[in-house]
Amino acid sequence: MNVTGSRSQIATGRPRRFGRGMACAVIAVMLAAAFAFPEESREELSRPIETDQLKAARDAASRGGEVLRLQWKLSGFLGMLAGLFVPNKGDALLTFVPASDDRVEIGVLVTAPKRAGDYFVYGAEIDEGSGTTSAVWSSYAYGDSNRDREQQVDTSDVIDYASAIYHLRWNPPATTTRMTIWDMGKTYPVVVEPLKPRKRNIGGKKIMARGYEIRGVKIKGQPTFDDKFYLYFADDAQSTPVEIVGKRSMVRVRMQLIGADGPPRQARRATPAH
Repeated sequence: MNVTGSRSQIATGRPRRFGRGMACAVIAVMLAAAFAFPEESREELSRPIETDQLKAARDAASRGGEVLRLQWKLSGFLGMLAGLFVPNKGDALLTFVPASDDRVEIGVLVTAPKRAGDYFVYGAEIDEGSGTTSAVWSSYAYGDSNRDREQQVDTSDVIDYASAIYHLRWNPPATTTRMTIWDMGKTYPVVVEPLKPRKRNIGGKKIMARGYEIRGVKIKGQPTFDDKFYLYFADDAQSTPVEIVGKRSMVRVRMQLIGADGPPRQARRATPAH
């Protein structure tokens, strides 16, 4: 997959809702934090998951999916401190797999070579016609701790974090846009601000990329979103995600693309639900 060149497709985005749970997934896993959905979530998964990077990549490719291979690393003061006790770098897999004619599954698998058997899996299924998330699921294992969670999403205008990558990729906002983040049944007001396209160092190569900053806004009577996220996409027709950065306090996690296979799963140009 080509991740260089000039972008030939860009569309004006509309306000959407999505979730932040996956944004600091690497931090949550490496620090053994519990990832939990609301009480109505199930504690078992209705679908099989693959926790081996190579097998997961082959499975996604065999189903006609796009496979993006990334490396993640913790940085910042607390990130460096955490590296003294837990892995601070590893591998990640981001996949976009057609589930049916009008649905796509987006999956993230995070592992660390120094922690064999430990993993974090996050997935979401979205309806391409309406642009909404229909289900989210997660599974992790860290030492003696493990947990599975799955939840059907009934709110018609909800998009979770993983599917936000998908929609910002294909239907990006042209100007600063107010959105609402959905996290474990709660909502947080944020703004998404387009950043000026510029070259970024991705895997030792300079790649022209367009980026977006997602940050919280303070509104009386509403909870405040304290994290910041930066999503970067190759500035070309395929708009491949090349870098994902999450910041919380003095910890930063950075994921960078190292390889891509399979055809891009382009979003349908439908009017999203409100």
